Amino acid sequence: MKNLFFLLVAILFFSACGNEDPIDENDGFSLIWSDEFDTEINPLNWNFEIGDGTAYGLPPGWGNSERQLYTSSVNNAGIQPDSEGNSVLVITAREEPGELKFSSAKLTSQYLQNVRFGKVEASIKVPKGQGLWPAFWLLGENKEILDWPGCGEIDIMEVIGHQTNVLYSSVHYTNDENKLASNTIAHDAGLDLSQDYHVYGMNWSDVAIDFTLDGNVINSVPIEADMKEFLRPFYLIFNLAVGGNWPGNPDASTVFPNTLQIDWVRVYNNDKLNPDMAPELDIAEESLGTISSSLPPHAFNDNLSQFENILIKSFGNGGEPSVSTSDMAVDGDSSLVFMYPGGNWGGAFFELEPTVDASQYSNGFLHFSLNAPADLASLEIKLESVATSFSVFVEDYTADDLGNGFVEYSIPMSDFIGLDLADLKIPFAAWNPMDSNGEFVAFDLLIDNIYMSE
Repeated sequence: MKNLFFLLVAILFFSACGNEDPIDENDGFSLIWSDEFDTEINPLNWNFEIGDGTAYGLPPGWGNSERQLYTSSVNNAGIQPDSEGNSVLVITAREEPGELKFSSAKLTSQYLQNVRFGKVEASIKVPKGQGLWPAFWLLGENKEILDWPGCGEIDIMEVIGHQTNVLYSSVHYTNDENKLASNTIAHDAGLDLSQDYHVYGMNWSDVAIDFTLDGNVINSVPIEADMKEFLRPFYLIFNLAVGGNWPGNPDASTVFPNTLQIDWVRVYNNDKLNPDMAPELDIAEESLGTISSSLPPHAFNDNLSQFENILIKSFGNGGEPSVSTSDMAVDGDSSLVFMYPGGNWGGAFFELEPTVDASQYSNGFLHFSLNAPADLASLEIKLESVATSFSVFVEDYTADDLGNGFVEYSIPMSDFIGLDLADLKIPFAAWNPMDSNGEFVAFDLLIDNIYMSE
């Protein structure tokens, strides 16, 4: 009878758990928190990020040209039974009328739950279909202080809907040259990950991040000296994006509605780890592309002093320029030189901190002077506010010859369509110089006398 009693207890226990894996704390890890998604989305664990990204300081499309609007609607996220009858978190992408055409959901644990080291796992069933982009990932808790990628990003799971046998795991950060650095592995799982739940996770210590699929390590990233981002707390994110630069847009084969299903998520402490305190934040050192706060005045009008507290930054995929000064100038005694290496895309930009209300120039002009090589055929000039941005191209405008190799452009501010000048963040950026063949080649570009007129 005693054995029968324990057998009945075991049967009842596993019946209550359904198909969920029992929580194992016998391998040197102890559970800190979990969400088993049994009844409702827990507001103590999850926030919703909504919209197209502009409310969070990103260009429309969340910086990736995505097509969805995120909502907090029960039509896009809720606890539902799956095909086995288990309660799971379901994020649903739907086709909608309107310009962006799709809706979905993005849940984050920002300000609610975070993790620093230990083990993080989630049981997930990914969707299948061209243009679908599910992800389970983390961002640094200090993101509101330090922009991406200086805050750090950890991608435990990204699976592109048209290639559901491949699991991508990544880290992104700012290296010791203030440039974007990444470590990404594409792991061929040897099966279609959309056909069942799989456990996606990481074991994170102060020396390495090991990414796992169903408990097996598939990618190990050592934490180097210039990766301080990964010694600080992070918060968790689940989302299902639609379209974008990486997966491409949905096509006629894509089925809507389509779902990302999360059975559970669990965060464990590593009981054997006794880490040091998180390193202090050095914003200038860890900000993306920060070159200098002393160089920008060489490029702006000396007399008007329209903008103060300017940083100059660069960013790209190998084509970002280095910056120096030149004594060739049209205003004052110096200009800036953007030295583009060619070979790939990139640019440099001036960033205001704090932002500036420049709305008095909305009916005026942006002026700037360039000294460029004759074979420069295309150059993108971009302005950004906190929520909006717009680009024009110098080849679409006629410049005035100033002599000494310089020409001056005067571009109507109204040509920067939709730009919110009341919250101007980037008053000038120069991106992607190309030759007449559309190639990224090496160019030295002198820039001087940037100013705005009413």
